[in-house]
Amino acid sequence: MSGNAEGPGSLDGRGPLDGRRRPGRGPAAWRVGRRFRHAARPASRSWPDVYADLDGVARGLGRWHPATLSARLSVFRWLFGEGLHADIVRLSEAEVADRTAEFGAEDPETLRWRSALAWHRRRVGDLDGAVAEARAVEETTVRLLGSDHADAHRRRADLARFLAESGECAEGVRLLRALYAESLAFDWRRQRETRSIRNSLIVALELAGDVQEALDLLDEEITAERGTIYGVDENLGDHEMQRLQEWRRNLVAKAAAG
Repeated sequence: MSGNAEGPGSLDGRGPLDGRRRPGRGPAAWRVGRRFRHAARPASRSWPDVYADLDGVARGLGRWHPATLSARLSVFRWLFGEGLHADIVRLSEAEVADRTAEFGAEDPETLRWRSALAWHRRRVGDLDGAVAEARAVEETTVRLLGSDHADAHRRRADLARFLAESGECAEGVRLLRALYAESLAFDWRRQRETRSIRNSLIVALELAGDVQEALDLLDEEITAERGTIYGVDENLGDHEMQRLQEWRRNLVAKAAAG
């Protein structure tokens, strides 16, 4: 999901706010923010009340007002933290439908929400739905922005990963290999994309049974992680490196089992 969920012109979808009095947040928006301030469900309030609060915010301020969007994102984040992905899919589908009706299917934010919806469908095991959504978003992005645009690369990588995870490993690996080769020419500002594509390619290779090639690429990723400029968090430790090392141990075991 995009963290910058806003429509064209302004967040209420009605053009610039200049010259108009901006309405206050109101008690419903305050309750939503208060309830999810610590990303935890308070014992004093039942969960269904939040939906009523969101409806109240939208009625009072408008569907695309900043406070409405902020309240809605608070609920999304809480649901994600709780692992309630089926609820996220339902709300994301409604969000995409509303944005399509208000701003059009090709609006950049609509496309971002559709891309996020593909990932949410994958998380609930709907790989066919994830592939279909990702394919449609990728094709639209390429048509609007060109095949070399950064958004086109990201969405093609998403599609390739979903294809590999849905059983079309050969096609997923083919797309990701081509993307990875292109990504090696990215400048330093897009190094994160290169690493993301490499991670997806490792997943696809592992699913395809190409364990040695996956191991070689994973070693490259571990080297890249060692070279990052940020240090290990003194309270949490280096979870990313731990994840990569655990992944490597699993791949080595697979290779040994042959």
